[in-house]
Amino acid sequence: MRTTTVSKEKGELDYGVIKDKLLYLLEATANKLEREWPPRYRHVDSSTIMFFQLFRNAINTYNTIFYICADIPKDPDRRPIYALSLPPLTRTLFEQLIMFLFLLVDVPNFVPYLFKTGYTELRMELDHCVKYHGTEKNWKPYIKHLKERIAGHEKTYNLSAREIGKPVKTIGRGPTPGGLLRLLKDNRPRAKVIPFIEYLNSWLYRELSGQTHLNILELAGKGAFFSIEQSKAMFGNDWETTRKDELEKYRQKQIMVAITIMLAMATEIELHFNYGQREKVMFLWTILNEYSDMTKDFWVTRYSALLT
Repeated sequence: MRTTTVSKEKGELDYGVIKDKLLYLLEATANKLEREWPPRYRHVDSSTIMFFQLFRNAINTYNTIFYICADIPKDPDRRPIYALSLPPLTRTLFEQLIMFLFLLVDVPNFVPYLFKTGYTELRMELDHCVKYHGTEKNWKPYIKHLKERIAGHEKTYNLSAREIGKPVKTIGRGPTPGGLLRLLKDNRPRAKVIPFIEYLNSWLYRELSGQTHLNILELAGKGAFFSIEQSKAMFGNDWETTRKDELEKYRQKQIMVAITIMLAMATEIELHFNYGQREKVMFLWTILNEYSDMTKDFWVTRYSALLT
């Protein structure tokens, strides 16, 4: 894979320069989460599994993005226009970063809370099944299984009558980045990470959500890559060359978003758990800051103060 990332002012960065170091950092971080869980959190049931699986899922999503974007080996079925489908994947990475930022504020309390939201989701699944399939014989075993799982959750999490009666209102659902921010403001209003999450949600989450849901601006922007007439109207006489260049810029931006978010995740874990990866983290920020203004925004807003 020779994927490059490009900055108009700062030139071109061959991904190979950082590839091995970044992948090693990610793999080492995942291994340490699995094997070196700190004693102070071992009483928090399933906390190591939650962190390890969240990070492994992020690595898997990251590798998927780079498989789609790879330059080599050459594959005629790997079309450049597939880059337009990447925002849902980069948004997934973003949401996982916000989840780490949230959890690390208070691991002993926030990990159990997230598991309790699973009860809400089960109850909503049961309500759906009963409403739309409750009289169908072939659905009865599944509905019975759901009820057994729900009863198990009620016992495991020692849920109150109020929580059982109105789980959506009293427990809540698996939260979005905006929901996690609200939870922090309501329950940990002095958390130092709140301004950073506010900044990322206002900026990057808004962009990725618009690209994922295809708001009217994004729909119009992407339309030029599918319509010759719209391309001519948007890019002029040299529309073919310009459209190709714009698609490459879009691809490069998604690549840099993915790299930056993964590095941010690894950095947050290193800052909290002190796994001995600080020099590797610093090296990657130093290189990437020279080629990406977006990455430098992350650095200036949060990590320069924490790492230097």
